[in-house]
Amino acid sequence: MSFRIIELFNTVDYLIIIFLTLFLYLFRFYYNYFTRPNPLPGPLPLPFELESRYFDGNFKNLAADLYQKYGYICEIRLGGYRRIFLSKPDYFENLLSTSKNLALFAKHEYSPDTQGGFGRGMFLNNNYESWKINKYFLLQSISTPGFNEEAIKHTNELFEELDGYWNLLKKSCNDDWFEIDFLSWISRFMTDNISIIATGERGCSMASYYNTFNSDKSNLESSLRDDSKLYNSDKFTRALMTYMRGAILIHVIHPFLRRYVPYFKNKVNVILESRDYILKTLNNMIEERKLDFKNNPQKLKSKHDLLTILITTNNDAKSKMSESLTDEEIRTLLCDNFMAGSDTSSNTLCYVIYYICHNPHVKQKMIDETDSVFPNGNNSSETLRITSDHLVKLKYCESIIKETFRMTPVQPVSKRMASAECKVAGYTWPAKTIFQLNYASIHMNEIYWTNPNVFDPDRFYLQDDLSKLNDDLNNFDNENKTSIHDKDKYSLVIFGGGMRICPGRKLAMINILSFMVLMFKRIIWLFNKVLYLNSKILSRVLLTILLSSLLFMFIVTL
Repeated sequence: MSFRIIELFNTVDYLIIIFLTLFLYLFRFYYNYFTRPNPLPGPLPLPFELESRYFDGNFKNLAADLYQKYGYICEIRLGGYRRIFLSKPDYFENLLSTSKNLALFAKHEYSPDTQGGFGRGMFLNNNYESWKINKYFLLQSISTPGFNEEAIKHTNELFEELDGYWNLLKKSCNDDWFEIDFLSWISRFMTDNISIIATGERGCSMASYYNTFNSDKSNLESSLRDDSKLYNSDKFTRALMTYMRGAILIHVIHPFLRRYVPYFKNKVNVILESRDYILKTLNNMIEERKLDFKNNPQKLKSKHDLLTILITTNNDAKSKMSESLTDEEIRTLLCDNFMAGSDTSSNTLCYVIYYICHNPHVKQKMIDETDSVFPNGNNSSETLRITSDHLVKLKYCESIIKETFRMTPVQPVSKRMASAECKVAGYTWPAKTIFQLNYASIHMNEIYWTNPNVFDPDRFYLQDDLSKLNDDLNNFDNENKTSIHDKDKYSLVIFGGGMRICPGRKLAMINILSFMVLMFKRIIWLFNKVLYLNSKILSRVLLTILLSSLLFMFIVTL
């Protein structure tokens, strides 16, 4: 019967049906928009998720533009969701407080089909009870006495390895100068560093990258000549980078477009293949470590990598019949460490070097401080060994890193999704409301910072209450923020806040500070020129090595 009716339709009838359907969709779309709760200023939304076509993935630029046009609080529809942009520290009070109000326990709108298993640990975990258990085990693991000492030890060792590769490249070069991509090297350095800290497995990303320049492997150690191992390690690194940098696509593209539009579907499939490879690699590591624990538990308890500590701690919890972690949760905690600790640290280090080279007076003060902490040290890699006692004395170096975070925050805009009805910025918001916290604009706001466009580490170094900051190396376990300039305690957000504050913030500072001191203690930097491209530093370094004294001279160019 229905087919007979359809047969009676002519072209005009079909056009009318299409027109009515489109009209009803548009009417419903804009009716919902104009009757939304708490209407705020912002651009008029486009139907069919058309705004996604004009978004380049740069939330920092988007947030800055919205702040300039619409003020401290505004809204935009993006990725199928209404997003409330907040650019005033007062509005962060509830969202970043340590309150246990579960309505403010930040959730993520990632769909289950794209998370894979990444939503079981801490970073993307929307289940408060599961998240709380994961946080407890992670904090117990990274708070053990030997964990941070091992991290510093591995940084020393990996810098020696990096130093060796650069020397080998110099020997193979006929010219006095040769060019290297510093960002590529430091990214692989941080990946190897996180790999050994998180899993106890020695990564070979730097060795693999070195082999792309040198066909003669005779200079490599025998332990690094295993092509299969180098390939797998490099493949894991590339998969990790692909997933992290592609996650934004999953984040802003509507599920319908991801699943059914070929262009978006193909891109998402590449990201998901990388995710699956990451999960498979970590699963194999967990199984091997559990087997090692079963065969020789006492030997394994002497190791201080995150995976080993998680397994031993988890086994103790099981023996006491208390709450424990599943293998999937352990795997996801490892993924969280890789995703949060590699790319972010390497980018921050590039910006640290950029700002130091741009400010000779800052470089000189930093050199003076390192000389006072290492009075007997020199440029020779044979004598300089950093310890935790050294790091806590490097207050000016620490201030440089904090000022770098202020100028170029790792996360310029963060997201919170309300679990239940809550009150933010004087409005009552329903559950599932998404808030975008615009840190970058606040960090550069003259209301909260004197001369915000000037790189000035003294704004942290000269503060009397510096030790009270929750991101100070002496006081990382305290999650309560303290204002350092009598303005607002949320005018500087480095590692987030509230229940979701970064648990690995101390490890991140240790890694960045250790590498920074090792680099500049052995290296004399001469500034040439640095350019920007899309607000990112594309660092290319001209390096010369005076082999007689092992003195390195870098000229940063682009």
